[in-house]
Amino acid sequence: MSLLAMVLSTLLVGGAEVRQLQVRFDGYLGATKKETGALQELQVRVGEGELRTFALTNVVSLMGGGPMGAEIVDQMLPIKPNFIFTGDPELIERFASAKPNQLLRITGWTQWGSQFVLVETLEESEPITGPTPTPNLRKKLLGF
Repeated sequence: MSLLAMVLSTLLVGGAEVRQLQVRFDGYLGATKKETGALQELQVRVGEGELRTFALTNVVSLMGGGPMGAEIVDQMLPIKPNFIFTGDPELIERFASAKPNQLLRITGWTQWGSQFVLVETLEESEPITGPTPTPNLRKKLLGF
């Protein structure tokens, strides 16, 4: 292939967006959009497991240029599963066994147009048990 043909194909296919993209997904595995107030409810596959819902609360592209996190998610919405998370078996096992009330922060690598995400890091919160009751002013001041 000539140099001119390579340059033209790169520009037509998406230019710099074809490269590897580092993305961080925040959300709850097995929870719904309604339960969490999430931005989007995705269908994901974690490792070789079955399809599960992922309530996406935030997505950030960690690359200096190129597509934003929301653009990466939007281009995958017509495809099911929206994303397939793969990588180190220990990370994938921890990811797959997360509870629906556990906030997950997944950092991984993908490419523009690919549904595969190579998981690099996984951060898990303690399970959230519900809203913390806030005492009213009378109870704070008078104790009853």
